[in-house]
Parts: sequence; C-alpha cells; structure tokens
Amino acid sequence: MNNKILFFALVLVAGAVVFFWPSDEKKIRDGLDSLAEYCSSAKEEPVIETLQKAALAAKLCTDPCTVHFESLEIDRAFSQKELTDRFLMMKKRLTDTVFNFHDTAVEIVGDDRAEVLTTLRINGQIVDKQFTDAYEINITVEKQDDGWRFGSFTVVEFMKR
Repeated sequence: MNNKILFFALVLVAGAVVFFWPSDEKKIRDGLDSLAEYCSSAKEEPVIETLQKAALAAKLCTDPCTVHFESLEIDRAFSQKELTDRFLMMKKRLTDTVFNFHDTAVEIVGDDRAEVLTTLRINGQIVDKQFTDAYEINITVEKQDDGWRFGSFTVVEFMKR
C-alpha cells in the first residue's frame, strides 16, 4: 500500500512540475515584459538605475542584434555595447516614459528560433508635452545556452503593409 501511495505522490509531483514549468512562449513573453520595463524611465530616475536598466536591456539581445527601422534609416547590426549606448541615449531623451507590448503573437519555428509580432506602445512626455506612439514590430528570437535572446527587430511600416 505504501508503494502505491509513494508512486501516486511521485506522479502528482512530476505532473505539477511539467504543468507549472514555464513554456518557451512564456519565457519569450517574460523577456518582452522585462525589455519594456528596462526601457521605461521615471522622471527623476537615478543615474545608476538608468545605467543598470540599459545594460540589462542590451543583455536581453543577441550580440550582434539587427535593427531595421526604414523611416529612421536604421538598418544594421548593433553590438551589446552599442545597444547599451542607444538605450542610454533613448532613456535620457525620453524621461518619464512607459513602454508596453500589446497584441503579441509568438510562433516557435524551431527548437532554437521564434518569430514574434507585437505592437509597441510608448507613452511619455517631451518638453512638457504628452505623446503616445505605437509601432508594429517583427522580432526574431533565438534560444541560446542562457535563454531566449532577441536577435532582430524590424519595425513594420504601415504604408508597406
């Protein structure tokens, strides 16, 4: 009787582990949430916190990471150092800004690759004026030894659709 109870308990534990273990899609969505958090900035965010968030945002990306944003004439690969610098410049220009990803669709296209289509919404303030921008973004995500990393970002131009 004890063996049956032990076996049943092991089956329950194994089932719980499998059920609650985060899927690859959940890990990718969590990465997007982290990226949005690291890119967002408070009005009087301490300099050390800004530096840490910029570095953490860059670490979520592959090295190099490709960015294609036709209307801003950006189409190249960035190293993690370059990404960190870009995140710092953006956070300095866009204080009191919140980034969010909405309507996210994740498609796992292989053991180590995924495609994400999402809408980036940016709410912030520049020189005492509120603004809201939205961009549709295609993101390629690559699975590496330490987790899923963003490999490329392509802003979908609305007129090209």
